[in-house]
Amino acid sequence: MSIFILEDHVIQAQNLKKLIEQICLEQRIPYDCIEATSKYEEILEKIAHCTYTPIYFLDIEIKQEERKGLDVAQEIRKVDQQGIIVFVTTHSELAPISYQYMVSALTFIDKNAPSTARKQRVESCLQHYVVKNGVAQQEDYLLIENAHTTIKVPFQEVEYVMTDEPHRLKLMTTNRLIQFYGTLKEIEQYDTRLIRCHKSYLVNTQQVQALDSKNGELLLLSGKKIPVSRRLLKPIKELIGQRDKREW
Repeated sequence: MSIFILEDHVIQAQNLKKLIEQICLEQRIPYDCIEATSKYEEILEKIAHCTYTPIYFLDIEIKQEERKGLDVAQEIRKVDQQGIIVFVTTHSELAPISYQYMVSALTFIDKNAPSTARKQRVESCLQHYVVKNGVAQQEDYLLIENAHTTIKVPFQEVEYVMTDEPHRLKLMTTNRLIQFYGTLKEIEQYDTRLIRCHKSYLVNTQQVQALDSKNGELLLLSGKKIPVSRRLLKPIKELIGQRDKREW
């Protein structure tokens, strides 16, 4: 499954690519490649090699040509009648004009819209992409198996894991508490989204809302707070900064 981005602004191209990668990771959407380029010829050359129906995120204005993306969409349609075309642009006023090009675009995404709205639109496009290709999204569970227990929890519900007693842990989810035997070092290996924020805590990075550096705490989406050790304050801050940049 191929995802193409036509964008001549390097930073915007990389930000959109990172956002798509983030959504695919969160939603367990499979793909073969995500390619960002300012050269539409590179996209046209690779269409014939796509096994599944591609999705194209096209900027309308390329190298100061205001409607170049619309022309590229027409070129794509000559060789790919089924591909999903999405226009990403600051020229939302061109939306009505795009119908004259008869390229059957799925939607427009306004670059000037709030980051949350843009992310939702990209998510919606990628879900359409999944349905169009008829592929199943991968199950996203935290599966913990050891000599004492087996635990299977939807990863989106996992908030944090903390030490309770020697060799005993507490797994806190959005709706329950699970106690089991194990070590944080062992659980840390199960998923890269679980990171150490304190000697006694692992946190699910997807549940982090904000970092309170002054008080050494992480605020979770649920409103719960967990401690951050002084030693880990800097890497946690950098991680959150990188995550926020991915949302354009």
